[in-house]
Formats: sequence, structure tokens, C-alpha cells
Amino acid sequence: MSIDPERNIDKDIGAWALKVDGSSTNERSGAGLNLKSPEGFTIQTAISFGFSATNNQAEDEALIAGLKLAKTLRIQDLKIYSDSQIVVKQTNGEYIVKDPVLAKYQTLVQSYLALIPKTQVIQICREENSEADTLSKLVQNSSDLDCSVYFEELQKRSIESEEVMEIDNSPNWMTPFINYLEKGELPEDKGRLKG
Repeated sequence: MSIDPERNIDKDIGAWALKVDGSSTNERSGAGLNLKSPEGFTIQTAISFGFSATNNQAEDEALIAGLKLAKTLRIQDLKIYSDSQIVVKQTNGEYIVKDPVLAKYQTLVQSYLALIPKTQVIQICREENSEADTLSKLVQNSSDLDCSVYFEELQKRSIESEEVMEIDNSPNWMTPFINYLEKGELPEDKGRLKG
């Protein structure tokens, strides 16, 4: 988590910016996301998959993870950036989804997009997506990442799990973020925000 002195990634007041990337090799698969508020508040997440995935599936998993976070934070205006031409074009309806697995991913993506009043999905070059790319490669012990990165492990594909609505309102790791975003409250113990 950090505050960006430029205040906004694209100078569009009110729009959040979500950069996503997925990575798949023979050894591991994962996803990374970087969510930035209009004020420059940033949440970074690296996700390790407990299953094998193709590059396109990893890209879709990254997008779904970012959309879930946006839903949790009740974001109303979101610009989504990805360096995957296939994912961007499929999400925007410019490409037909022929692969049955990717079709399931796109159905889930579209259901999350419908929950956010204003969204835009934009393709960017790989160089502009370096933060999410680094996160997707799971460099957990790298000095490139600071201690504000959240690490998750996804045991099964998002398209295989049922959506369960949270009933328990007890505080969790997102509570300080939600309190800051909704009420402007900073935590008493700043170390709690570091994960």
C-alpha cells in the first residue's frame, strides 16, 4: 500500500485503476493485481494457483480476482488495464470465445462487471503493466516487492467455486481499507495495513 504523489493514474477524477496480469509456466501459475484509488491509495495482491492453468486462464483469474476486490470495496467507476489482447477483446465482446473453459471465465467476468456501474477494459503494453506482471510471477521473496503486498493461494479455479455471500461482518484484513475509503479513518496501528 502506498500513496502516489501523482494522485491519479489517468487524471480521471473518481475512476479507480485496476491493472491485472496472469502468468503460467510448467513450474507454477499465478496472478497479480494492482488496484489504485483516485487518491493514489494502492492495494497489491499476488495469487498463487494450486492448479495448472493456461496463460489465458491465468489472465482471466487475475481479472476475476480484481473484480471481486472492486465489488467488496463497492467501487462505482473502474478502469481495468490488461496486457492480454485476448482477455480484453473477449471481455469487450470484440472476439468470440470459442474455448469452453474460457467461455465459463467470461460468463463470470461479465457477471462481476454488471455489478459495477461504470467500467472500461483497456489493453496496455506489457511495459505499462510491470507491477501486476511482477506480482503474477509470485516473487514473494524478491526485494522488488515491499511488505504491503497481500499473498493469496487459490486452490481451485474461480469457475469451479460457488459464490458465497459473506454473512459474518467481523473485522478481517480488508476492514482497515474499507474504513479508510469510506470514512477516511487511519488505523491506530499502522503495521496492521502491512499484512
